[in-house]
Amino acid sequence: MKKIFTLALFLMGIAAITNAQNTILEARGMGVGTVVTVKGIVTHSNEFGPIRYFQDNTAGIAAYAATGGPSLTNVMIGDSVTITGKLKNYNQLLEIDPLTSVVVRSSGNPVPNPIILTPAQLNETYEARLLRLNNVTFVDAGGVFSQKKYQFTSANGESGYIYVKNSQTDIIGQPIPAGLVNLTGVLSQFDYASPTGGYQLLPRTINDIQRQASIFLTGTLNNTNFTQTQLDFQWKTNITGTTQMYYGPTSETVKTNIISGTGSDTTHSITISGLTAGQILWVQAVSVNGSDTAFSGVSPFATISNSSGDIKVYFSTASDATYSSGVNAIHLSQSIDDTLINYINRAKYTIDMAIYNFNNSGISNISNALKAAANRGVVVRALGCGTTANLGLGELAGSLVHVFIGPDSPIRTGIMHNKFLIFDAESTNPNDPLVWTGSTNLTTQQINLDANNVVIIQDQSLARSYKIEFEEMWGSSTVNHDALRARFGFNKKNNTPHEFVINGKRVESYFSPTDGVNSKIVEIINTSNHDLSIGTMLLTRDEIASAIVAAKTSGSIVNMLTDVEGNNGANVNTTLLAGLGNTHYVFYGSSGVMHNKYMIVDQGAPSSDPMAWTGSHNWSAAANNDNDENTLIIHDATIANLYYQNFAKLFVTSNGSLSGIGDVLANKTSGNRLVVYPNPIVDGNVTISCVTTSADNGTLQLIDVTGKILFQHNVALTRGENILNQNFQVSRKGIYLLRLSTANSVWNTKALFE
Repeated sequence: MKKIFTLALFLMGIAAITNAQNTILEARGMGVGTVVTVKGIVTHSNEFGPIRYFQDNTAGIAAYAATGGPSLTNVMIGDSVTITGKLKNYNQLLEIDPLTSVVVRSSGNPVPNPIILTPAQLNETYEARLLRLNNVTFVDAGGVFSQKKYQFTSANGESGYIYVKNSQTDIIGQPIPAGLVNLTGVLSQFDYASPTGGYQLLPRTINDIQRQASIFLTGTLNNTNFTQTQLDFQWKTNITGTTQMYYGPTSETVKTNIISGTGSDTTHSITISGLTAGQILWVQAVSVNGSDTAFSGVSPFATISNSSGDIKVYFSTASDATYSSGVNAIHLSQSIDDTLINYINRAKYTIDMAIYNFNNSGISNISNALKAAANRGVVVRALGCGTTANLGLGELAGSLVHVFIGPDSPIRTGIMHNKFLIFDAESTNPNDPLVWTGSTNLTTQQINLDANNVVIIQDQSLARSYKIEFEEMWGSSTVNHDALRARFGFNKKNNTPHEFVINGKRVESYFSPTDGVNSKIVEIINTSNHDLSIGTMLLTRDEIASAIVAAKTSGSIVNMLTDVEGNNGANVNTTLLAGLGNTHYVFYGSSGVMHNKYMIVDQGAPSSDPMAWTGSHNWSAAANNDNDENTLIIHDATIANLYYQNFAKLFVTSNGSLSGIGDVLANKTSGNRLVVYPNPIVDGNVTISCVTTSADNGTLQLIDVTGKILFQHNVALTRGENILNQNFQVSRKGIYLLRLSTANSVWNTKALFE
């Protein structure tokens, strides 16, 4: 009798377990907080990090592996899994988190066929399921994929988005196709507020982005050389095709002109001449093979202007001139406001201002200066953010200044966080146009207390580029804004030039969220060969923290300052403290806020492309994906050193240690260094500088991310500096390892090929 009773209990237990398991559709109908057990087939592997999407024949759902719980690391595509955990709503995505059990029942199962839909059909019914959308085109065609959201449209005008993560290394850096594509991916959702918004397709690999044409560009359209009157372009196609290019003064008129090159090949070069200095030209490359045509995106490029190219940098806090390489940094003690007013007073024709926070209390009255400029005939347009009070803009009411306050949530996600002014962009005198930017808002705390910087660049090409960005948010090219046509956040387009030559200096310009700036941060960190100094208000992205630590591991001298520990992600703090130590990763120790967002790369290695990064872009997901931000990268040793003087003062005052950088301005004496320049590398030509303490024979190798040796060459090294000129031809752009080995030493550094 006892045995029968025990068996009955066992069978009841099995029944209870069986009954506890639901179909995914049933589970999706249960309330948040309910514990569910579901099974299904996993539709991807590690592409999206610690999350897995799986589905049965009724629906799909996501499972997230939080720290301390069951892992999903070894759960792969085609696995049949049974997962138990609690339902959670994460920014409108229904997921199982935390997990209490993950069981892989079998592997290698067929993956469900994707459901074919149109963009308008993406909704909650299909969340977490594998889908396919045919015959769509990318709005930002012609650029390269980075970590961000990308819009696509169908022939009938329906639109949707894909999202690419930095971990998807086979997609990151690849060209965004022009022309029709078929998209496959998992439907996810991310929206802070709306349960019916934020749907985005997650392609798993580059193979999920399928071009339809037989001929296509294998890389981006490159502006290989530019002058005041000429732009030279090059592109490559997968098969032989003709060489042609459309061009015009705007994106809408790009097909006004066409120029044809000679011959038919896979490498295409063409020159557009007869242009004017400081001109922005829109172009589209075309290559035809039979009945198929390859197009690049429609992209803007700028000729070199006839402007002076003067660049001024100011800081709201003191700098340390003992680290000066010859030009001392300038501290504008509580006078950034007066300096700006002086520029406003000198404006002749136009002023366009985009400012996140503006309040005249406690500072000189900038509103009065703007009104005075408008009264003397200057056309003044002022753009603000709807999430802040912007009392300074309110003081412009009733004046001749034209004001537009950008929309607040829930109309849009993110904030209009720019801090820039454009002066006289279209003046016939090329020495009139100016761009004022940096990290400084126009408030008493920002100007009189917080740590900030301002950079002022006199260049017409750059001013016209910033004007394009301003008018996209303004919604109009006239004095009157158009709220219906105004674009903010991820609704904007990648429609400004990114490369400039200003007074002989290379300057890069990027705007968020269209330009994938967080990926650019990682890319610039990866170019560090000698020293890397970062002063930024906050850092929440794990991939950026990992890149910073990797720079130190590769031999760079790395120091980092942020505002307060609580501003940063928990994993970020753990990674940086472990990788840099608490004297090289420190928190701001002075009054006010460390509000800078700057980075200085290789300022102590003049041969290694020294540069300074600055602007309004915080190092966060919101800045990258939702906010309107602006960023400049100035490739110049003097500018980099000016920023370093300010960084050194702030860093040491905050109890940071600059040990190991004492002779940074005389790096050739530091011994056993491997420096690559230019880095990024274009067309494969590279110079390698290696300072050794003794003569030796070595082996130079170029290694890809899989560990495959692509190039190997024996070299004879002498004591002192060795200069090696090499040409490396790689099949795809990306990060490679450059290794120099001798019998006694091995030196590694990163080489970034564009």
